[in-house]
Amino acid sequence: MREQKGQGARAAVVLAAAIAGGLGALACNAVLGINDFKVVVCFEGETRCAGNTPEICDADGQWQRSTPCDIGICIDGKCQSVGLPSNMQCLPGELQLESGSCQPSGVPPNACGEGFVAFGHGRCGVLLPQEVCPKGRMAIPGETNCREVALCGDGPWGEIPVEANTQFVDVAYAAGDSNGTAARPWTTIQKGIDEAEDGAIVAVAAGSYFEDVVIEDKAVRLWGRCPGLVEIRGTGGNTEAVLAGSGAASGTEIRSIAITGERVGISIVDTRNITIEQVWVHSTGDLGIYIVDVDGPTGVVLRASLVEQHRDVGVFVGGSDATIEDTVVRATQPSADGLSGRGIVVQNDRDTGERASVLVRASLVEQNRDVGVFVGGSDATIEDTVVRATQPSADGLSGWGIVVQNDRDTGERASVLVRASLVEQNRDVGVFVGGSDATIEDTVVRATQPSADGLSGWGIVVQNDHDTGERASVLVRASLVEQNRDVGVFVGGSDATIEATVVRATQPRADGLFGRGIVVQNGNFTGERANVTVRACLIEENHEMGINVAGSDAIIETTDIRGTHPSADGRRGAGIVVEDDPDTGERAKVTVRACLVEENHEMGINVAGSDAIIETTDVRGTQPSADGARGAGIAIEDDPDTGERADVTVRTCLVEQNQRIGVAVARSTAMIDTTAVRRTKARHDNTFGDGVFIENGQATIQFAMIADNARAGVANWGSQVVILDTTFTCNAFDLNGEIYKGRSASFDGSHGWRCTRRGAEDCAETDGRCYVATANLQPPSLPPPLPEP
Repeated sequence: MREQKGQGARAAVVLAAAIAGGLGALACNAVLGINDFKVVVCFEGETRCAGNTPEICDADGQWQRSTPCDIGICIDGKCQSVGLPSNMQCLPGELQLESGSCQPSGVPPNACGEGFVAFGHGRCGVLLPQEVCPKGRMAIPGETNCREVALCGDGPWGEIPVEANTQFVDVAYAAGDSNGTAARPWTTIQKGIDEAEDGAIVAVAAGSYFEDVVIEDKAVRLWGRCPGLVEIRGTGGNTEAVLAGSGAASGTEIRSIAITGERVGISIVDTRNITIEQVWVHSTGDLGIYIVDVDGPTGVVLRASLVEQHRDVGVFVGGSDATIEDTVVRATQPSADGLSGRGIVVQNDRDTGERASVLVRASLVEQNRDVGVFVGGSDATIEDTVVRATQPSADGLSGWGIVVQNDRDTGERASVLVRASLVEQNRDVGVFVGGSDATIEDTVVRATQPSADGLSGWGIVVQNDHDTGERASVLVRASLVEQNRDVGVFVGGSDATIEATVVRATQPRADGLFGRGIVVQNGNFTGERANVTVRACLIEENHEMGINVAGSDAIIETTDIRGTHPSADGRRGAGIVVEDDPDTGERAKVTVRACLVEENHEMGINVAGSDAIIETTDVRGTQPSADGARGAGIAIEDDPDTGERADVTVRTCLVEQNQRIGVAVARSTAMIDTTAVRRTKARHDNTFGDGVFIENGQATIQFAMIADNARAGVANWGSQVVILDTTFTCNAFDLNGEIYKGRSASFDGSHGWRCTRRGAEDCAETDGRCYVATANLQPPSLPPPLPEP
């Protein structure tokens, strides 16, 4: 204890053993010098909070005010940030890289694929002609004009290399003395192949060759002048127009030629190191290219080719290895029975179980039917590729862009990487992953269109298999999911991590409902809980709900959820909604950590009949519902149908500038810890504006700052509320208690609170006397539940 010196006798009297200083401020000793009557109220260097303003004790033992805490709250005499951590290296929606630098959400500019350009805001745009190329012409990503598949060159053989053992073929040669030379060419391709040595070139001049070509006892290099002038037209006598079969044909090349026919275009069976390059395979009565292993391994490179207008499947790879690059696969039509019409199909061998392994690179897959790219029980990488405008099958269903699915017979999981690609303008679903594993990175999934009934149009769907219950596992990273319909990203009964990704501007379906950014719910067929992490993402300008978690588990961290719009009927527009499952009653369990939830509508965060921890998060600027009647920064409520109570902890958060109510607790339990609730605005009719509102619930509020709210700091309607070491300043009135539905308002057990001192000129001046006012205020009404997707 310090002694105060004077001219006469000196004595010291303890005026107070401790003077409370706000939120956890140090107790101060008060000493009175009797002779000079100078009051010393604190020790030099001591700190405390006066409302939301730090104070420090000077050398004379007097409190001196510092600058008010405009950002954060005053704790232990210092301004402490709440909401987003002050030491965050990256902003919400940015991914911190190993180098320590921050990567914005969406596709980073340097990750846009070959043939793509960065447009900013996480977007990659593809360079392609504005219109679909006409039949026989093509453009791959990076090309802005349609072109021939290959140039024809000059002379009968164009640019075909000529070697000593080259066999020449010209259907127009009519002398009848063919010997395979350029002067006396064979008149059929099969004759040229039969006469060729192993590995020799078979050079084909312009013309239509009506024959079925078989390569099986040797490798040849079948080389046409160009696809615009050289065409093999299968007769239908064989299954395919061109067959490369058996291991002896390994190393065969098919180049610069067009192939069509009544059945399959090209079959590659049990052969390796096959190259198909600058080939136009078109208008067959069955599959375009068929690649399978029957008795041995098969491997193919399909490059710089055009595969169009086939039936059933454009390119089929079964239990084999294939690379498809710089290739266009388009306009596959359904089979005669109205099924399929898929662009590329990759699946395991149904007899041996052998997995296929396929790389699709720098290609365009467009205007196919049913599914653009299908991978079943096998492995695939899809990169620098555009999958777009897939149309429904003959029955009006599907039209999905990419499907990754476990094998329905064996349960074998597919494993797929989609990288630096564009999936747009497909129908019903952009990317579907069922019971399998996928990574989607540096990719844009955009503008999925609704199905024929006006529903769906989902961007990415991650779902357990409906037959086996097998969970899917998906990572979506550094991608952009925008302008889809109904739901941007849906996870049902499966596991997903979504990081450094933008989910933006999901539109309502035809009936005006939904348009949600991310939906997480338990499995439709198994009831298993989904488990999702959303990290460093930007979720903006969606409808009804930015993120919706129902009966499942989620962690949402370092993410910005903002600008969610109401549905067409004016309801919701909430940033985050956590609710129990409407069918099973299963409670959701969610942690929201270090997030920014801003400028949403009706509710920033809504927890109904479920459990949540909201920590180090800033919830601000929530706008009222369309009718102006409802609005809350955080709304904690029971399930309106079952009465199941919510249980929520709000810790070290900032809840500010919301409309109507800062934190609402209705028939539920809440802990509000070390949190600032301030500047809540009144409704348009100048009613409400409460910082914290509790109706028939239980709440503990501790180490909090509740300030500058338009009406009550805490409004207690028939609830049990305990307030510990909390400061109230500059509210219209600090505490309100009302009897509601026969229940009295209780603040029993409260202590350590400080409220604006009565009669103070500065509303930031506080003392330890808090008064509960009863003003017959109007109670709020919480919104009705919305339908499930």
